[in-house]
Amino acid sequence: MQHSYASYGHHVPKWQTTFHGGVQSINYGTFQAADVFGNVNGTFRASEYAITLGAGKQLYERLSIGLNAKLISSQLESYNALGISTDIGATFQDTSRNFIIALVLKNWGTSLKSYTQDLNEPLNREMQLGFSKRLKYLPFRFGATYRYLNRWNILYDDPNTQENTFLQGALEETDDNNPFLNNLFRHFTFNGEFLLGKAENLRLRMGYDALRSQELKVNDLRSLAGFSFGVGVKVNRFRIDYGQGVYHLAGSSNHFSISTNLSEFR
Repeated sequence: MQHSYASYGHHVPKWQTTFHGGVQSINYGTFQAADVFGNVNGTFRASEYAITLGAGKQLYERLSIGLNAKLISSQLESYNALGISTDIGATFQDTSRNFIIALVLKNWGTSLKSYTQDLNEPLNREMQLGFSKRLKYLPFRFGATYRYLNRWNILYDDPNTQENTFLQGALEETDDNNPFLNNLFRHFTFNGEFLLGKAENLRLRMGYDALRSQELKVNDLRSLAGFSFGVGVKVNRFRIDYGQGVYHLAGSSNHFSISTNLSEFR
């Protein structure tokens, strides 16, 4: 699987607003096409794309807001889907205390065209509330995010761990002894970042996604599913970042990015 994202942002002083645009793509590769009996009769490809346009504005000294509009398309063999979505965010920043809190509404939109006419795929709407705090006497920043404010129960019903589920007439939420705490913990992600060097040009990062860890772990086998690691360094006018997200024992997601401020080249 290959992920790619390219974006550009520009600040307009007249309106005190920063505009940006970006293109994101996911290429899932080539698959074998087979019938219900397992006979291979060809290959097919799958990919998804999103075009994003947005703007951000500082309303007051400590309060900023932002808005994204996205056009999303998906192609799976001969099936196609199209949708529109918006992201809305607000950030409160207290520079004197090195504290930031943000509220984000993600993927609030609708599908314009579904894979099949008789099935309308809803978007995965999500509200997030997060905060970040930098320590005063240590070059370290930590933060946490509470996901799915709009939905309490995000437990996954795994049929492989349940017995007589449908005979009982209802799905078991989980085989855990305390489903309340299990569900609560899945709402959180945690992160930390060391800012090293006089100009903080070297940054070491680590994060943990409890939901990903619980859903993609393998019973009786230890793994780092849910953890992510990263390193960033600034060289001259460019910032180079690498990150790895561990999804499963079968593999991880690796990201490499280069960013720069074009105004520094003037």
